[in-house]
Amino acid sequence: MLNASPFIQAGLLLVGYFAFTLFCYRKVIVAKWQNHKERRAKMLIAYASESGSGEQLARELHVKLKDQGDPVLCISLNQVTEQQLKQADTLLIIASTYGEGEAPDNGRHFQGKLDTFKSTLAHLNYAVLALGDKAYSQYCQFGLALNQALQSKHCKPLFAPILVDKLDENSIHEWYSHLLNKGLLAEAVPRSTLSSTQLPIQQLKLTGRQQVNINSPGAPLFEINLAVPNDLTWQAGDIARLHIKDTVREYSIASVPQEQSLKLLVREQKHPTGELGLGSGWLCHQADLDSTQAFSIRANPKFNPLDEHKKLILIGNGSGLAGLRGHLKHRELKQHHENWLLYGERCAEHDLPWHLELTEWFNAKHLTEIDLAFSRQTADSNIKVGRCHSGYVQDALLAQQAKLKDWINNGAAIFICGSLQGMAKDVESMLIDILGQPVLSRLERQELYRKDVY
Repeated sequence: MLNASPFIQAGLLLVGYFAFTLFCYRKVIVAKWQNHKERRAKMLIAYASESGSGEQLARELHVKLKDQGDPVLCISLNQVTEQQLKQADTLLIIASTYGEGEAPDNGRHFQGKLDTFKSTLAHLNYAVLALGDKAYSQYCQFGLALNQALQSKHCKPLFAPILVDKLDENSIHEWYSHLLNKGLLAEAVPRSTLSSTQLPIQQLKLTGRQQVNINSPGAPLFEINLAVPNDLTWQAGDIARLHIKDTVREYSIASVPQEQSLKLLVREQKHPTGELGLGSGWLCHQADLDSTQAFSIRANPKFNPLDEHKKLILIGNGSGLAGLRGHLKHRELKQHHENWLLYGERCAEHDLPWHLELTEWFNAKHLTEIDLAFSRQTADSNIKVGRCHSGYVQDALLAQQAKLKDWINNGAAIFICGSLQGMAKDVESMLIDILGQPVLSRLERQELYRKDVY
């Protein structure tokens, strides 16, 4: 007669093995189940955010809806597909406007895609929270344009667009109140939680200041160093906000917290009268060493580092080198060494900020490629590494177009930092000419094309 004990023992071992396996992979299983629920979500939150505030509000709303048990998907407006809109019954949009009515990069393709959708989307209810600044003539224009575009597809507005001036707390509270009245929120959001989005302000001490382009034909450019307390943290790509005389001036951060210093690269600004700009005047000239001023850190998720190890192409000009230098330092600490810098300035003789450090990174093979473009001078006697070009950054891109295509084909991302009107638009036009609009749009959807321009 067979003894059942071995079979029972084997069964118990199998049950134990499966239980242990489930325990080990519980986070992966929960994440996959959550992703499955979100893909089938009937509610969609879509954000278009330039400074990060719109995305932050979207993700806070996402958490509130998830906490009350609602399956909801939160993505950038560019990532929204026709299938997702056909599947959803509610679309909540949080959209910023910057400049003169312009759309943020992570939302600028949505309207064009919407025009191609064959469905009328008449089943879809929607609401728009439009962020803007009344100082601009096209106040909240992008949010209002989205409202009109959705109505043209016969979508049904839950309520009129809520316009928010400079993240006004009362307007944001009105948005939440409307969501509550429509039954989308289970309970009211206390006003006290809205103020939690305000950035903490700290007094930072000026510890160093040095002009890095002496005798340049351009305006003086200064490296600024500020001492930071141990509890102040940020990521590469984030923004330092100088609070001075009831105004705010923003600067790309050039360092990472591990360096125990907040480093900036600031261009001296002057009004037509010759008066120094408020922020640059204080940082570059007026502040005494060891004096303090109020600063806060603004998260800038659209320009934060990539999670995975990829080739990285960094493009910029002028003080935009600050944002690029932050990423290079971050990647040095992570030992991500496939980096290519394309940087433009005026002349090779005098405009070489941080060239010694760039040379060291090149010699250490942390920077594998360097292309420097100079618009006013072709002499390159001071150039120790890389290639020197006459003209602008986009001219260097054109000269290296074969290498650019090769890097993109091998998974490289593109980060751009610097002037919006001069450099960034011309560089983007050149990228379209070289790579094609479909490729650049794909990189943007995959968040492999990121910009911090001003």
